[in-house]
Amino acid sequence: MASMAHYLPSLFFINLLFTYINATCPPFDCGNGVTIGYPFWHQSQMFQHCGYPGFNLSCNNKNPTTLYLSNTFYSVKAINYSDHTLTLNYLEVKDTNCPRIPHDVNLSTSSLLNYTLGNTMLRFFYNCTLYPPSHPPITCLDYGAKRSFVFMVGAEPEFDWHAYCESIITVPVIAKEADGVLARGLIGEALRDGFKLTWKSDGACESCEASGGFCRVSSRQHQNFSCICNDGQDSIKCAVIFGSLIVAATLFYFINKKKVAVYKPVFDRIPSS
Repeated sequence: MASMAHYLPSLFFINLLFTYINATCPPFDCGNGVTIGYPFWHQSQMFQHCGYPGFNLSCNNKNPTTLYLSNTFYSVKAINYSDHTLTLNYLEVKDTNCPRIPHDVNLSTSSLLNYTLGNTMLRFFYNCTLYPPSHPPITCLDYGAKRSFVFMVGAEPEFDWHAYCESIITVPVIAKEADGVLARGLIGEALRDGFKLTWKSDGACESCEASGGFCRVSSRQHQNFSCICNDGQDSIKCAVIFGSLIVAATLFYFINKKKVAVYKPVFDRIPSS
């Protein structure tokens, strides 16, 4: 019992550290297989959340979890917090084998999201009035005499597509064998697995997180960062508090380790009767 008592302060501070970290940004269970955790946040949390700007997700028990990205909504298939990846699906593909994606997936240079290496980029040419005759069109998208085509980026035949097609759309897919899938005309299959993004934190947020804090969007326009601690204090005080806890826990550990090393119990001999 005496030996255990020497460890109680250290155990207390270790537990305090974990409580400090976990209590600040509790996860949000969408109830549909997706759990929203830091740096993502549920949009109903409004100004009482911690996370990155633009990382707000919406969800309920009946509808899929969605992310608003490049002026459109995508359903969230999975979030892997250990390798910082996010898998998104095209909502247009849900109920059809011949979808038409009406928009590019645009990631701004300032975005904290980026494509992973596992994506393949596809380029769609919609409603072309003139086209190379040697390449098969997407027959399910025929519109009168107009034809639509899809190629992997970099494999498009030389042709003035911009002059003869109504729109040109570029999108990412996860398809491992996209060329084979496209050759068989399985556009829905190529798009159904969606695409994968990875996220990073910017310099300001890295400093905040290194201090033991968590980033939060502090403005109504969801643009400005603030750094919060478990008690809502700013990043400077957060660094002091978090650092003090680490130092205190470390000191208690070594002090008690030393006490245990030098502690030598003495037992009185029981006199024989």
